[in-house]
Formats: sequence, structure tokens, C-alpha cells
Amino acid sequence: MNVTSFPATSDDVVTLSIQEFTFDLDDFDGNGAPSMERVCRTFLDDTNRAIVWWIRFTALKTWCSRTEVLARSTSGTWTLRDACEVAASFPLNHDWEFDPAPFDSAIDAATERRARRAA
Repeated sequence: MNVTSFPATSDDVVTLSIQEFTFDLDDFDGNGAPSMERVCRTFLDDTNRAIVWWIRFTALKTWCSRTEVLARSTSGTWTLRDACEVAASFPLNHDWEFDPAPFDSAIDAATERRARRAA
């Protein structure tokens, strides 16, 4: 079994699989969050991975709370699933957040991939 190292810096936050990151996506309403107990139960064998999930989720919530993101989310061009797909592996900046412009571009690319697969 591989154990995730504790993320002491934002560069240490490892990539999660899309499935790992979106395990509770259907319960995410944009305002709430799963309990830390729920997250830890999901990563029972690797508590540092639970911490990584929480860090990535917090970065996603911070990005979602930005005014331009809130306006964009009503346009219907991207979905929360697209944002989560990107958030699972996108690098964090020194503030432990996603840099908005590159993160937006990555979500646009994920949205385009989803649209091509659906066509």
C-alpha cells in the first residue's frame, strides 16, 4: 500500500483521481461540504489523502465563490463536474488555491472534451 505524504507546502498536494475527488459530488451544493468524518472514512487507509482531498475541495470552493465564476456558472457552458475533473489534479499556488486564469482555461478544455465525447 502506498501512503500519501503529508502536504507541508502547496507543491506537496498530490493529484487525486477524478473518482477520488468526486466521490461526494452529488451532495455538493456549492455552499456546503461533506463532513471531515465522511472524507476520512473514504480514505480510511490513507488519512493524508483525506487531507489532500480537503485542501483541493477548499481551493475549488474558493474559486467557485469568485464573482466572475458565479456569473459564468449560470451561462451553462461548463459544469461543476468539469471543474471537479480539473481540480482533482490542478497545481495549487503558494496561497493553496488555483490560479484563476489557468484554472479557467483548463475547465474550458475539459468542457470542450466533454462536448466532443457527447457529439
